[in-house]
Amino acid sequence: MLLTTRIAFRYLFSRKSSQAIHWITGISVFGIAVGTAALILVLSVFNGFEDLLSGMFGRFNPDVKLVASNAKFFDEDSLLMMRLRSLDGVEALSRSLEEVAMFQYGDAQEFGMIRGVDSSFSKAIDMGEATVEGSFATQSGKRALANLGSGLSGRLGVRVSDFGEPLRVFLPDASPGDGPSLQAYQDFPITVQSTYSFQQESDYNTAITDLDYLRERLNRNGVLSAIDLRVKKGYNPEGVARQVQTMAGPGYIAKDRYRQDEAFFKIMKLEKWLFYALFSLTLVLVSFTIVGALWMVVLEKRFDISVLKCLGMENRAAKSIFIWLSWYICLAGLTIGFGIALGFYALQKEYGLIGVPAEFIIDAYPIQLRLLDFFLVSVTVLLIGFLASAMPAQKVGEIQPVFREE
Repeated sequence: MLLTTRIAFRYLFSRKSSQAIHWITGISVFGIAVGTAALILVLSVFNGFEDLLSGMFGRFNPDVKLVASNAKFFDEDSLLMMRLRSLDGVEALSRSLEEVAMFQYGDAQEFGMIRGVDSSFSKAIDMGEATVEGSFATQSGKRALANLGSGLSGRLGVRVSDFGEPLRVFLPDASPGDGPSLQAYQDFPITVQSTYSFQQESDYNTAITDLDYLRERLNRNGVLSAIDLRVKKGYNPEGVARQVQTMAGPGYIAKDRYRQDEAFFKIMKLEKWLFYALFSLTLVLVSFTIVGALWMVVLEKRFDISVLKCLGMENRAAKSIFIWLSWYICLAGLTIGFGIALGFYALQKEYGLIGVPAEFIIDAYPIQLRLLDFFLVSVTVLLIGFLASAMPAQKVGEIQPVFREE
């Protein structure tokens, strides 16, 4: 093996090779380098967006969320609540109830969700940094208060500093009766206490108020939509979610932050691998230049190969020379491509060379390198190099040793 790798290395830098071979080899290295850099950077941009959006979602989503498996609501179980509070790794626990609502302020109307939370909500979800205007609170004495997402308040034209008409909330009427009511909803006024922003969908459709007040309005005493848990530092949320699932049983689903937005992250991963496949196809196209370079080397080195076979080299070893030659070309391209990617990464991080539209929450495209991506790209390029050497290596196997008789 050492002999074949040395011969392949000499063929790569042979001074006796024609200029055409050097040019085609150089083009191959350049193409592999550009393709490698593009693959690394595309994957890194997706990594950056994934980290950015995970952080944004994580601000409003609890570490672990417990919901009913086959229903919108479930009855509050005091024994389960006590066991969850005593679970090792749980720092705080909050109960919540959600329902579809219509909000009206003046002539403006918007549909969204109203969420009732208990007094422990701020311990499970950090609302301090997210509060934009006012101060977060769900009740003042016996009076319930509303906290609107910044997008929802903007659409309705609500300002916390305004002391005019209150926000009106329209909810489904769940009052018991003999039959369907002509008025299938109820409405009530509520004072807006604050606005918040997590830079995500909840900003545009969610109002937060007091749990007991919302239960009373919905006539759903003792009912919950979810239990939110905050995990202590040093504990793995996924592990805590598994413990919660075991404790709660099959009637519930315990979701970590990833599972709470699982569909979104699956779409992001699908897009990431689609782009990976697309850019890998460009490397496949570049590999045809490697095939051309190897064919020319085979034609030029026919006599050398014949002599090596006369000296006892087997076909398998002779073929491996050109497999290694292909890999050397790919390794040269990989090294240069990694260097380009690292250089661009540093410049993008420092100067934000490629920006995003002004209305977005960041100034430049986020980018994040991961070691796994380098490994994946390396395997991809070397596999393409191996496939590119298949036909030239097959041709080497057809070259026969030539013996001269004196």
